[in-house]
This record gives sequence, structure tokens and C-alpha cells, in this order.
Amino acid sequence: MDTINPPPYPKGSTSPSQLYALLTELYDWTEMHRDWANMRACELNAPDDPFVPELGPYPGEAPDRYLQLSVPDMFISWQAARAIREKYDQIVRNYDADDDSWNSDPATFHRINIVKSAAMLMSLCFLDTEKREAKTADMMKKQRKHFLRLLKDQLSEITGLFDGGHDDDEIDFDSLFHPPEED
Repeated sequence: MDTINPPPYPKGSTSPSQLYALLTELYDWTEMHRDWANMRACELNAPDDPFVPELGPYPGEAPDRYLQLSVPDMFISWQAARAIREKYDQIVRNYDADDDSWNSDPATFHRINIVKSAAMLMSLCFLDTEKREAKTADMMKKQRKHFLRLLKDQLSEITGLFDGGHDDDEIDFDSLFHPPEED
């Protein structure tokens, strides 16, 4: 089985400078898993190429600029880093029984999305407040559009089940990555 190398986990007692160090560790973890995630995303027909985009410049060793961020900005980064690790731990609990489970398409799908989530956090966490707010607003618009498309697809599928639709148990990864175009 692949070595399980989890992302860092900021504790409740983490100070701002410790958070900075953990975020740089998460940056390294994301960079280490990025090529694998993009390769597997291509195998699963992911819509974006690359699925996990290039990371921005390495934040460096001096946390001075980061320590000037507001407490809510640091809290959001702290909370997101914890959520990434918690989701990763959940994937490990559900799929680490053997190589087949760990390398299965559902496990891979979850794992590559963890790497993408970490990359998204890395694209925001070291920005100053104004740039972060602008980038976050843009990302929220894209996520909302994607979510509404997925919700529409799910409602169609549920309606199909009640109308005598199909009952196969396989996950259609192509439809997860390539939702139907909106009218």
C-alpha cells in the first residue's frame, strides 16, 4: 500500500507563528501530492487540466507579512487546514484496509479532491486581506454555479428514480466531473 502521509493538523492551541509553519508544511504536502493528483484526475476524466493548479510562490521562512493578517483571516486558514486533515483522516479510516480499497476510484476521487482543497487554501491563505476577499468572492461565484448545477442533476436523478429510473450502484465519475451544460 502507498505510504499514508497525512497533511498537518493545527491544534486548538496553535499560535499565529505556529499556524504559519503548519501552512508552509501544508504547502509542501500539497506540492508533493499535486502531480499524482493530476495524473489520477486525468485517468478519471476530470474537467480541468491540470485538476490541481500550480501553487503560488512559496511563502518563505519569515512569517512577518502573514502575522499582519487579521484574526478572522488566520482563523479561516486554521479552520480550513483542520477540515482538510479531518477529511483525509476519514478517507484513511474508510479505505486503508488494503491496496485495492486505497487505490479504488472512490478513494482516489476523495484523495485528489483533498489535494485540490489544500491547493485552494494555499492560493488564499498567504494573501493580504483585500486580495483574499476579491479572490474568495470570485471562487464563491464559481462554486455556487457548480453547486447549483450539481443540485439540478441530483434532483433530476431523484425524479428519475421515482419515475421508474435505473438502479445501478456504480458511481458515474464522468458525470461528477462533467455535469451537463446549463440551458
